[in-house]
Amino acid sequence: MLKLLYITEDTFPPYRVDVVELFARQLVARGYTIDWVMDVASASPDIGAETQWLGSRVFLARNAAGDGLLGRVSRNLKGLLNDLRILGLARRGYHVIQVRDKFFAGLVAALAARLTKAKFVFWMSYPLAESKLQLAQNPRARYRWLLRLKGRLMQATLYRAILPAADHVFVQSERMRRDVAARGIDPARLSPVPMGIRADKVGVPTDARPPSREAPLLLHLGIILRIRSPEFLLRVLQLVRQRYPRASMAFVGEGQTAADRQALEAEVARLGLQDAVTITGFLPMEQAWEWVQRADVCISPFKPIPVLESTSPTKLIEYLAMAKCVVANEHPEQSLVMEESGAGRCVAWDEEAFAAEICRLLDEPAAAQAMAARGPEWVRRHRTYDVIAQQVDAAYRRLVGQGAAC
Repeated sequence: MLKLLYITEDTFPPYRVDVVELFARQLVARGYTIDWVMDVASASPDIGAETQWLGSRVFLARNAAGDGLLGRVSRNLKGLLNDLRILGLARRGYHVIQVRDKFFAGLVAALAARLTKAKFVFWMSYPLAESKLQLAQNPRARYRWLLRLKGRLMQATLYRAILPAADHVFVQSERMRRDVAARGIDPARLSPVPMGIRADKVGVPTDARPPSREAPLLLHLGIILRIRSPEFLLRVLQLVRQRYPRASMAFVGEGQTAADRQALEAEVARLGLQDAVTITGFLPMEQAWEWVQRADVCISPFKPIPVLESTSPTKLIEYLAMAKCVVANEHPEQSLVMEESGAGRCVAWDEEAFAAEICRLLDEPAAAQAMAARGPEWVRRHRTYDVIAQQVDAAYRRLVGQGAAC
């Protein structure tokens, strides 16, 4: 039985599917004991320094009250103190001490693992340092010099201290694996773990249906971020409506910040699309998937900028699992998935190319349905979390020298 201490940037209770499904459910079901270290999402008198979640123990940063600058400073300090608890917690005999996307915690965990002879693993889900540098290039960004400084410090900490000290590094995609290896990290210590979906949410080929040509609903699932240019889809919608005037668009998700959503809403108003665009805000996963099931064409756009090239889009896998007609743009992970599955085609990052492919699916509903029907079986074979868990479990057991997977 493997015992793992997992320090994650997620706040309690976490909602990311790879955290909940892969670790809290799949690996625990395979006999893992996982203790978590997290911050709390909001103050609550019912949550102390330790709690239970899905049968696992969670060590929490003590609730920080207050808003404004002092509140943020207090929360950050308590988060750092929570990370320092790793040194004490590590003495509980863990096989693996793992950190996800937290830089100070990564340094502390590397030391704790060395002192206790545990294996230190870093989980890199996103190029956070590079994203800061990308934001610093935006002339409209506030405190660009500070973003640039923070990005450089994060890069130095990650590539010169944390990753060289790690016994193993999980990354999000094969492209990220190559990018990290190019920084001097041994490729043999890097394992890509793409995003997936729960097996019980994968449909069957007969779930596919021809898209409506009367009032087609186009859909984007996921967080709204200005860095990803969501307004691009509004211009795509305008082009589609020239051929299908009753077409509409749903953004099923919320802005990462209020400003992200407000920027999209302002562009909707500027283009006069208020009656054709819906922004749902944050929805529980089940409700979000209900929107996906209603959609005629689902869209997975990833702006071709370096920081997004190494991502593993969850939305694309969810679309294919539900046998939806899909349009995605050329992107390392998306191109691979679409080519292997045969469930759709990738187009250039271009408004006219997106609109043309959407209209092609609407013009040829039977062919669109046939492509969509290929999605579920490909996902079932390659991207359900029980399949992914087998691969991750095998990597841990190789790392700690245990035998065959449970």
